[in-house]
Amino acid sequence: MAEATANDLAVCFPLCAAHHKSINTMKKKSIIGLFLSVFGLSVTTTSCEDMLTPDMDLYATDFSGRDTVNFYFGILSNVQDMIENNTILGDIRSDLVDTTSYVSDSVATLANFEKIDDADNGLLNRAAYYKVINQCNFYLAKVDTMAKKNNNYYMRTEFAQVQFIRAWTYMQLVQNYGSVPFITSPVTNANTGWETNPEGGWATADNLLDKLMAAGLSQAYTYEKLYGTPNYGTLNNRAITVPHTYTIFPADVVMGDLYLLRGQSQNDYAQAANYYYTYMKKRAQDNNLVVNNGNATNARKTPNPALNRDDYTHNAGTWATSFMDQSNNLGFNTEQITLAFSSSNRIYGTVLTRLAEFYGFTPKSTSSGGSADDNAGNINVTADYRYRQLAPSKRYNGISSAQLYRFTTDANDNFEATEPTKIVYPEGLGDGRQSANVQNVRTTVGVLPFVQIHAYSGTQQQFGTSPYAFQFNYTINIYRLRQVYLRFAEAVNRAGYPRHAFAILRDGLNAKNIPAILTDSVVDGHVFPYLDAVANGCDYIGVDELRRAQNVPFLDFSDTWWDNVCGIHELGSGPSADVDTLFAYDEIVAKRMAEEEARVAAGTPVEARAQYYKNVLRSQTRGLKDEPADPQPALDPVIPDNIGAQINAVETLIADEMALETPFEGKRYYDLYRIARHKNADTWNFATAGYGTNWFAWTIARRAENLAPYANPLQMNNALYNKLLNIDNWYLKNPQY
Repeated sequence: MAEATANDLAVCFPLCAAHHKSINTMKKKSIIGLFLSVFGLSVTTTSCEDMLTPDMDLYATDFSGRDTVNFYFGILSNVQDMIENNTILGDIRSDLVDTTSYVSDSVATLANFEKIDDADNGLLNRAAYYKVINQCNFYLAKVDTMAKKNNNYYMRTEFAQVQFIRAWTYMQLVQNYGSVPFITSPVTNANTGWETNPEGGWATADNLLDKLMAAGLSQAYTYEKLYGTPNYGTLNNRAITVPHTYTIFPADVVMGDLYLLRGQSQNDYAQAANYYYTYMKKRAQDNNLVVNNGNATNARKTPNPALNRDDYTHNAGTWATSFMDQSNNLGFNTEQITLAFSSSNRIYGTVLTRLAEFYGFTPKSTSSGGSADDNAGNINVTADYRYRQLAPSKRYNGISSAQLYRFTTDANDNFEATEPTKIVYPEGLGDGRQSANVQNVRTTVGVLPFVQIHAYSGTQQQFGTSPYAFQFNYTINIYRLRQVYLRFAEAVNRAGYPRHAFAILRDGLNAKNIPAILTDSVVDGHVFPYLDAVANGCDYIGVDELRRAQNVPFLDFSDTWWDNVCGIHELGSGPSADVDTLFAYDEIVAKRMAEEEARVAAGTPVEARAQYYKNVLRSQTRGLKDEPADPQPALDPVIPDNIGAQINAVETLIADEMALETPFEGKRYYDLYRIARHKNADTWNFATAGYGTNWFAWTIARRAENLAPYANPLQMNNALYNKLLNIDNWYLKNPQY
């Protein structure tokens, strides 16, 4: 048995794939450093170079342009080199993570949005992103998309993937650095001037989509639709096996992200929604699944005769295990989409343990056996508060605790009834996903909360879990299905359909939930459409928005493929039903509209304004036949005057749901950044100049406040708030030349 220390684990992880002729043998191959010597991936560079240069001649002389599978996997290995930093940067600059007393200076400075040079912090390495981009550029410059085998254009699937990997990498760069050099030609030395005078100019969130489309992304999308994606069997890291398909960056998801990030018009949001919808529709057809409440968090009711009451506790394991890689079940996992994954020992490649270490887990890597092909590996982790630099923020606790878990019962008080007549909101239970994301651990200084996304414990003990009860999570999530569904909601909302977007949170959009529009009511020759009410469905969407949605492709959920879709909020707060009048559109959106007013203008009376908006929204939820509200003729669907305020409010609810569903996955900063851009570029005549900037600064400045999302809006870190009112402080500092 050989054992490596934690320091030994900080090594490069080159993925390995077999040659085209050896694909069938891949299951027997270990993931070893095949590309280390071929492409010089282990060579370090200084910040001023900002990419590899010593072995660039190898790209030009040894690359044929026809047999490229090894080169493609070399690109994936470079994604591994930057994924941990990118994930950490998405966490530590968010509102959901805070530093502990054991934090290093390098982490603390970034958490406080201090401007520091690229070379002065180990977490800042713009060069790692450009290693990916330059490898993609070499590939794309040499690949022969006209090459055929057995009358098949076999290079086109790889060509498309490389384009989408490059696009995704550029997205990370512009979100982190603001403005970066855009290069599409291979860089062969450090003296070409690309750092200060790039061939393609400077890429930003505003122009990136157009630049990528002009550089071949449009052709790549066509190729993926015609030829599909590469599939090179199963990859083995000596601890778990991972189908190669989990390394794919889906065209529709990346395209949706690009349009959503730009967000310059209602058409951008409609395009984003359409791409996400296209991806989810195919997923639903193939797997009969988008968001299934079979994986939802639930809670336990335990009678307590001694105190003459019922006690409630969460049982969140089914939610967490739906996307963890425990028990080597990734081959059957329908939640995960795109993963980066760690080797089990440095003998076999890169071991990605830094994320777990930042959250307080000490790793030890072991291997056993004879030859490299026979060896098995494993990473063991132990929770240690002295290594715990990052912890769940008080704001995360406040958001989770503010949610109302709902039990529905029938007339006989049978819980979780299919036809509920009563509802129970156990006091203080909150959202159940918190107990899956965070585990309380017994330490020598007391019970402390540990983020367990990167090291998971399936046990839940009343007085804390043992430090030794955790299993290392070998995968780092890049895309998963519920994340896409939430971004779809974000796009649908900004495209002008806030009630549909809210339905994605509350009930899920499917034919069983969406009421039909009936037209058999005719008065004086005018047709007055109304809704065929659906029990425990989405009647709150209303006849007007449903009519506007009738010919919108991305709002067609009539097929049975969507039948298993549930609401995202149900995953943590229990099943929705008509008897739930609190997490209801007229109630919660009205409240959020009033809360947003109070946040911007201190002293605004929230309760009175919430009641006013509740009455307004209720009057706009027209459509049931027996409603006294004045109906409109069929040719006149109404867009409410205050739709901009509704969209803004629903967007903040979506942001809250992202905090509940995808915290600590390295996405939060990027989500807040994108939504702040939406608010700043508001196309619904609601927001004032700088509205999104103010919201972004306020949200992050409240990370240390254990409050409900909008409680005491003036309570925040004022120094951090004022710093973030300058958008330039959102970005990392580009290397200087």
